[in-house]
Amino acid sequence: MLLRRTNTKTTMQTSTITLLLIAAVFCINTEAFPDTAVDCCLTTKDTRIPLQIVASYFHQTTESGCPIAATVFITKKDKKLCAPPEKNTWISRIISHLEKKQRKALQ
Repeated sequence: MLLRRTNTKTTMQTSTITLLLIAAVFCINTEAFPDTAVDCCLTTKDTRIPLQIVASYFHQTTESGCPIAATVFITKKDKKLCAPPEKNTWISRIISHLEKKQRKALQ
């Protein structure tokens, strides 16, 4: 039986090049397709939200990649509630309360 002798240096070089190519493809793929999934409100509800359950809020804009603008309230149980972006009385009241609470915490 004839045994074929392999050159370990050539095998190592081939393995190294293969790994580098795989790493390069992976890096290019992650750069070309970054995490584009944006957590957006698709609809809003003009239903009053109890002040006691709201922990924070933020404004969703169309510039951030979302289809509609909205005021997003985060509840103490980490649920997102989507309200209209207009300043309704109840929305303004919750925002004022949260901002006052935040200013107080910073003092």
